[in-house]
Amino acid sequence: MRNKIFLACAIVLVVCVSWAVCCDEGVCVSIVSKCLLIKSCDCDMTSLKNCTCCKDCQLCLSKLYTECCSCVGLCPKPDPDDDLQDGSTIEDLHDPIPELFNVLTEQEDIEKRWTTFILPVHFDVLAHKSNHGILDLSKDKRQEVTKDTYGADLNCTVAFMSQCYSLRKCKESCKSMGAARYRWFHEQGCCQCIGDTCISYGLNSPKCLQCPPQEDEAENQLEEVNKLIENTVDEEEDLDEEFDEDEDELDEEEEEEEEDRGINELKSVG
Repeated sequence: MRNKIFLACAIVLVVCVSWAVCCDEGVCVSIVSKCLLIKSCDCDMTSLKNCTCCKDCQLCLSKLYTECCSCVGLCPKPDPDDDLQDGSTIEDLHDPIPELFNVLTEQEDIEKRWTTFILPVHFDVLAHKSNHGILDLSKDKRQEVTKDTYGADLNCTVAFMSQCYSLRKCKESCKSMGAARYRWFHEQGCCQCIGDTCISYGLNSPKCLQCPPQEDEAENQLEEVNKLIENTVDEEEDLDEEFDEDEDELDEEEEEEEEDRGINELKSVG
């Protein structure tokens, strides 16, 4: 009996070492070890179409299924190259104003609020839809795009906001420019406003000038914060000194008043 227990523990240890690279040990080691010991996840999962223990395994993993299913081969292993910077949110905007968007983007913005990119549309690659981790919030179904719809020569104009924006501010800013849709990159907070002539949702990579902030800008912001803190401390120290001086003056006045009272009492007795 002891030999069987030892053998089972050894198997679990080997399996744990094999999946430690792709799994969170701190979260999954306990639940996965348990599921392997009770043989809830002990079956051939190479073909998930005919997985005899998939149901029992997912029930055993319970609330930790999402975090630990890859540890037992029940779902694909996490992709180390799958970074948040590849993820973005897109949405079609209601009532775009193409004329306004064209006026704002036809020349370089002198205040550097946004940067304009103009790119040709290649109809031969429209059928290819690469996965960029996009979350589509669009509600409207867009019409099928063909050469006959827009013409053979078509340019797509997009504008990248210079500063980092929240999702809400990105949407509002693109609406104010008259854009037809927007794309917001999760990792950087980079906002891309897209014109109505664009077939797809603009460029797949963020190109905001100051987002994320450069190291120099971050250092300058940190220096400004430190100066603000120092000024606040100095002001507090000055207030403390003034308060102490006021207290000293009050003490002196009280002492003088007591002396005057003593002198007056002596005179009245005499």
